[in-house]
Amino acid sequence: MIQATARVLKNIIEVRVGDETWVGRPIEAGQAGLSRRIAALFSTEYVTYRPGTPNEVHSTVSYHAKSDEIRIQIGEEHWRTHSTTFGPLTIEYGGVNYLIIERLTGRFAILRGTEPVGIGQLGFRSCSIRDYPVDLEIFLANLALGYVIRTLTWESVGWGA
Repeated sequence: MIQATARVLKNIIEVRVGDETWVGRPIEAGQAGLSRRIAALFSTEYVTYRPGTPNEVHSTVSYHAKSDEIRIQIGEEHWRTHSTTFGPLTIEYGGVNYLIIERLTGRFAILRGTEPVGIGQLGFRSCSIRDYPVDLEIFLANLALGYVIRTLTWESVGWGA
């Protein structure tokens, strides 16, 4: 199971991926100066660090509210969700298109064609994903982080209120 949770007072997002805990930090948090620290509170771009290599950036995940788009970068590879009005989010990973069908209850399903490959649940500043194939784990962990960033963005502009 993947569990991403915002720790607002620490200004991080913790992502539990199996037995491992990743840390997502706003990019601005690493820069000096008070104005950068304040900007980090409203950041929509996070970098992740894994326990085995705590000083090496594993991935970069961002959310763009104008296009309702989550962007994921791991090394040289890039992915982004595509949003449609009243339709599901789509994302292409490994040459395969996935649909993310969201419900107003906060639950969502990740489908490969018509086959479910994961089930998710949004909570208060959190996102969990379960029942997924192991080969999608790292990708889905970054997607869960993107969902938490999306939720925090909506809260900061008052969309979630």
